[in-house]
Amino acid sequence: MLSSALAAYDDSPNTHVALFDAALPGSLPRLGAEPVRLALLACLALKSNINPASTFDRKHYFYPDLPAGFQVTQKYSPLAKGGSVRIRHEIEGRSHTFDVRIDQIQLEQDTAKSSHDPTTGLTLVDLNRAGAALVEIVTQPDMSTPEEAAAFVRQLQSILRHVGASDANMEKGELRCDVNVSVRRTDAPGTFGSRCEVKNLNGVRFLAGAIESEVARQIAELESGGTVQQATRGFNAVTGETYHLRSKEDAPDYRYMPDPELGALVITESQLSTLRAALPELPDEAFERIQSEYGLSPREAAVLVALGEGAEDVVSGSAGAGVKYFEDVARGRDSKLAANWFIHELLGQLGKAHIPFLASPVRPDDLGLLVDAVANGKLTGTVAKKLLASFISDSSTPMSSLVASQIDSAPSATDIDALCQKVVEDLPVEAEKVRAGQKKVLMRLVGEVMKRSSGKGDARKIKETLERILV
Repeated sequence: MLSSALAAYDDSPNTHVALFDAALPGSLPRLGAEPVRLALLACLALKSNINPASTFDRKHYFYPDLPAGFQVTQKYSPLAKGGSVRIRHEIEGRSHTFDVRIDQIQLEQDTAKSSHDPTTGLTLVDLNRAGAALVEIVTQPDMSTPEEAAAFVRQLQSILRHVGASDANMEKGELRCDVNVSVRRTDAPGTFGSRCEVKNLNGVRFLAGAIESEVARQIAELESGGTVQQATRGFNAVTGETYHLRSKEDAPDYRYMPDPELGALVITESQLSTLRAALPELPDEAFERIQSEYGLSPREAAVLVALGEGAEDVVSGSAGAGVKYFEDVARGRDSKLAANWFIHELLGQLGKAHIPFLASPVRPDDLGLLVDAVANGKLTGTVAKKLLASFISDSSTPMSSLVASQIDSAPSATDIDALCQKVVEDLPVEAEKVRAGQKKVLMRLVGEVMKRSSGKGDARKIKETLERILV
């Protein structure tokens, strides 16, 4: 944000360090345009009110990963205030919707990375990320459970990916969370207890675990007659417990002051109009639209919107991949049939093969060929499913060739008639039961014909042929 060094998190330590990052005397900050653009996209996506002239402050504290002894932030006049995020998540199989209000969004510089070596007792400092741009999003206390907090983080990840502000991969440090946890007695509504902040949580599972641990610790403290002391804490993922880091400092302890080396960040309405015009469809908008436009259920829409955003398959530009894929398949076809084949058949087969959606060899055109063949009665569902599984395991032969080959080998009407006659002869007891009016037995004969046709016969046509022969 304030230097020209590359913000590389995985490179060798201390290989991307500008003079300002190391706080060398005489070095000056220079605000980059790209971090500001990405931060503004996030503000617009979160429906926040953007400050036309935000300012920078210095937050003073002394720690090995902060060479200057202060951090550049936006305490008093931040980039944006307000806004909200609509959250949908399931509780015991039922959909639950709530809003999380945004307090403010601010730009600040990242600190260096400290690595503690318990074997030597030494702390090593890597300045690669020092000075990198952070967008800090501060929320109101609108979440009451670990599950709600986890759902909020997942939705925030989705929004940031959709607008291109960040890939928001927590495992790579592209998104980190601090959580403030407090408990209160059920007979004291409207009041908050003393809060403790758990720092630098780098995974949704860890975030939920840290909240659960801290809630249990605070309840135990209060029930034993003690008090909860405001503090900053860490989370040990191995033990599943939080631990004390330092007593919590209030705002005066940081000795905030205006940064004398950075002027106001002025944002014009023209700049905002350009950014608004470039905003893509956001997850909530896509969720509502595909239900209305294609008649999908909320569950189906939620699956499509979430595709391409799992931790295992997030890559730059993957946001919205599920909706785009579905719409390519559904174009000119029955949307419910397309959704069924995409969600239940394709994703199910990919899951069995342990292949992420974004690595699927099945293109929308490939799946469309199967959907068309089934819809037109040229292939049975059973054959099409087998063909899909085969293509996923070996896609060297084009799907069009595989479909054409299966259509050519499908039994003709004459073949179906002969198979039905043979089954009736071979199963005289069942045939007589059908003639006597036991219609359920008819499906036993249909199944036998399907078996002898290797699943290639049309079940509806087989049933009609058997009825003609027996009734």
